[in-house]
Amino acid sequence: MDNYNFWQDLFDTYQSLSDWLKILWLIVPPAFVLALVALTLRFRIESRKVERRFDGELVYSIHRDADNRVHILRHSPGAQESPALLLPDPAGTEKAKDFSR
Repeated sequence: MDNYNFWQDLFDTYQSLSDWLKILWLIVPPAFVLALVALTLRFRIESRKVERRFDGELVYSIHRDADNRVHILRHSPGAQESPALLLPDPAGTEKAKDFSR
C-alpha cells in the first residue's frame, strides 16, 4: 500500500476507457463550469431587475435616528407642488381617538 499513487491509478483508468468515454470525460467538466457561470450570471441579472421593480421615482424616505426620532426626507425638489405623502395633523392639534372598541 506504500507505493499506491492516486494520479497513476486515475491516468491508467483514463487510458483504458473507450474513445467515446474519453471524449465525454474531457467535455463534461468544462461544460459544467460554463453552465454554472451562466446560471450565476443570469441570477445576478434577474436579481437586479427585481430591485428595480418600481417605475416611479423616490420622493420621500423615512429615517429613524439613534434617539428614536423620525425624520422624513424629501428627495425631489418638485415634491412641494404635488406632495406624494400626506402626513396626519401634528401631535396635540387633534384629540387621539380610541379605536379599541
